[in-house]
Amino acid sequence: MSDRLSSAAGIYQDWVALYVPVAAMLLGVSTAVGFALGSAVPVETLPTATDGGANPFFPAELTTTSIALNNLTAMFVMLLGAVSLGIVSVFGLVLNGLLIGAVVGIALQEVPAVVILALLVPHGVLEIPALLLVAAVGLRFGRLTVRYLRGLEAELVTERLLREAGVLVAVATVLILVAAYIEANVTLQVAERVAGGPIGVEP
Repeated sequence: MSDRLSSAAGIYQDWVALYVPVAAMLLGVSTAVGFALGSAVPVETLPTATDGGANPFFPAELTTTSIALNNLTAMFVMLLGAVSLGIVSVFGLVLNGLLIGAVVGIALQEVPAVVILALLVPHGVLEIPALLLVAAVGLRFGRLTVRYLRGLEAELVTERLLREAGVLVAVATVLILVAAYIEANVTLQVAERVAGGPIGVEP
């Protein structure tokens, strides 16, 4: 038991304590920028189901499988930061933040803030930490690669690093799968209860 606690503490100290806050900052700043941009977009200029476009807020079909595949793909992209000096992880965080912020900024023009929260929080409390954990893996390997190239690290990859990274990726994968189920089967019901009836953007 003590070995497991020691290992968990080590993972937290080496991976989570530094790199997750950095990832969260990148995501948060990007979300704020995206929100500012989205708020400036007139909602009436967006395509709707009646003029040949898809409803930008409520896609026609959301399933656990489709959501999980989409988010696992995003997770895999984040992991590419491990072999790109962390660049791909940073890009993924910024892109996701801009997208989230823009969608929220646009949606707030049509939907009350409390409903937007109900549409994001049930699955977001698992999905966002999962992406931050994976981004932390990419960022740490990126930093270690730079240190190795500068001669500050004796080894680029060790068995311990791979094992700890594997634990974080496994945890993130579980969170992504659970979040996908919640988003497909629970989130909309919660939001409709908050809204007091069916919700959507009128065409």
